[in-house]
Amino acid sequence: MTRCLVYAAYSFNGTGPAQSCASIVAHFPPELSTEVYLARARTPLPANVRVHESLPPLVRRLPWRIVARHADRAVDRAFLRALRRNAPADTVVYVWPGSPQRIIEAAHRRGFPVVREMINSACATSGPILDEAYRSLDMAPSHGVSAEVIRGETSELLTYDYLFASNPEVEKSLIALGISSRKIRPTAFGWDPDRFTDSTPATPLAHGVRALFVGTIGVRKGIPGLLRAWQEADIDGELVLAGRVEPDVAELVDSYLRHGRVRLTGYVSDIGSLYRSADFFVFPTFEEGGPQVTYEAAGCGLPVITTPMGAARLVESERSGLVVAAGEHDQLRQALLSMAGNAEQRRRWGAEARRRAAEFTYQRVGRQRGEQLAEIAGQWRSDRRSQDPNENRMQP
Repeated sequence: MTRCLVYAAYSFNGTGPAQSCASIVAHFPPELSTEVYLARARTPLPANVRVHESLPPLVRRLPWRIVARHADRAVDRAFLRALRRNAPADTVVYVWPGSPQRIIEAAHRRGFPVVREMINSACATSGPILDEAYRSLDMAPSHGVSAEVIRGETSELLTYDYLFASNPEVEKSLIALGISSRKIRPTAFGWDPDRFTDSTPATPLAHGVRALFVGTIGVRKGIPGLLRAWQEADIDGELVLAGRVEPDVAELVDSYLRHGRVRLTGYVSDIGSLYRSADFFVFPTFEEGGPQVTYEAAGCGLPVITTPMGAARLVESERSGLVVAAGEHDQLRQALLSMAGNAEQRRRWGAEARRRAAEFTYQRVGRQRGEQLAEIAGQWRSDRRSQDPNENRMQP
């Protein structure tokens, strides 16, 4: 049996990267013995996953903003002890973004293969993309992908033995850093159909079509361009924006809300109700990894308008939706018109999107990721033995 040590110094509260991690490891195959080292778990993980909460019980109850700075050190100490307890010959180390370099170096010193999960494209790719997106709007960049962040992440990414890439654009960003394609393993994120079992459609429109966007409402997701394209397309219907509005676009969003054909819902707990009441999904994002909303919308039978970054190995133009270049206003406007103007096309593309989404449930994605980790561990073991049959990698 292969053992997998997972480093994820998050608060597992049912959202964000922590929830993606939990959804994946929950479906690892039984032949992979999995231990997750995390800060705290507000939502339970499955019984087949051994969970190590590193923060003390009383501290776990405090707000995350107070305990976050202590979490990394606590998880580090627990994970370093795990590295000392386990044998590199039958163990693979699987780390999520935010893992400190000292952990990677310690794992390598003891001879473990280390695999890095990529949530988004490399910062060396995303930084310039986002700079240009803000510059095109005459806005000062506020995305946080600074030159210092790029240098730090690039140096880190070059140290891993393997990297999981959630879409072809992420693969390209890693290859652009000089990382060998042999180290890059194509993967995907996914969605949970059970989340939408009890969802009932929201009130349908009396006439026209409903386009839906779900996500953070800001420059990175292409919202300024979407609002402009929707207005100029002059489509009979409404554009629904579901999510948190970032401050730098709040005034712009308000100006479009006053026109009456754009509606803002804010956070929606039963997002399935919106998916099921929409005619199509639009997600003109500039930079992503494998966005869960794409899988969810497709799983609910919606055709998708998105960009290469948002396509998530799922959307194929004129098969399950339309793929347009990020920031290309005319392409987006024409895609909106095409999608809104042909109900039969939406039906066919939506059915194909639903069929493809069934291949990306977390049950499937998790099992595949676990099988890849077991394969990496076996190949690592074989390669080391071929280099030195007598090698003892259990170093002090």
